[in-house]
Amino acid sequence: MSSVLSTHVQLVLRMVVFGALAGVFGLACCKRVEYVYPKNLQGFSLPLGCASGAAPGDTTQLRSCLRGIEFDTTEFVGDEQRLMVRADSGSGPGAPCFGDSAHVCRHGPLARVDPVIGSELYSDSAMAEGRIIARIYLRKGETESYPKFALVPVDTTYWWVKASGRDSVSVFFHRQGKTARLAKTTRGLHMNAHPRGSFQQAFAQWVWDPTDETLNGSCAGHCCKP
Repeated sequence: MSSVLSTHVQLVLRMVVFGALAGVFGLACCKRVEYVYPKNLQGFSLPLGCASGAAPGDTTQLRSCLRGIEFDTTEFVGDEQRLMVRADSGSGPGAPCFGDSAHVCRHGPLARVDPVIGSELYSDSAMAEGRIIARIYLRKGETESYPKFALVPVDTTYWWVKASGRDSVSVFFHRQGKTARLAKTTRGLHMNAHPRGSFQQAFAQWVWDPTDETLNGSCAGHCCKP
C-alpha cells in the first residue's frame, strides 16, 4: 500500500513540475513572438528637435528625427533592384517604353530600400504629423544618380510621409555634401487602406511599372506610394 501511495505521490509531483515548466516556457515563447522587433519609440510622439508637420530641414533636425527608429535589413521585407530610367525619345539609350513611343526606358542604378521597423503600426495622428517610413540608397559602385527619389551615390536618402488630407505628401531627402542642408524631392502620396491586422510587420518594395518606377511602403495600416 505504501509503495502504491509513494508511486502516486511521485506521479503527481512530476505532473505539477511539468505543468509549471510548460507554463514558464509557454510564457517565454509568447514574449518572444510579441517582441520580435524592438518597439518603435516614434509610434505616438516625435523626439525633441524633430518638428511636427514638416520634413527635417537640416542635418541637426534629421539626427533628431532618426532617434528611436530602426531600419529592418531583413532581405524579404525590403527590396533591391535596378531602377527604371525613363527619358525623352532620342535623348539617350534605351528601348521605347511600353505603350509610349515618345519615351525610352532602360535599366538604371541598383538601389536598396529598407522599411522602418514598426511603421505599419504608426497611429493616424502620427502620420498626420509626418514620419520617416523607409531609407533608400544606391549600392556600392553605382555612379549614376536617380533624381526622382533624390538618390545619389555614396549617401542615404530617407522617405518621409505626411498623411493629412489634401496636405498629404512624400518627401525624399539626403544630406547635401558637407553642408548642413538637406537636398529634397517632393512627390504626391497615394494611400490604400487595409483591414486591421493585415500587416504582421513593416515592408518596403520597389514597384516596376510598365512605364515608370515607384515605391510601396507600409504606414499606419496602409500601403503608401509616392
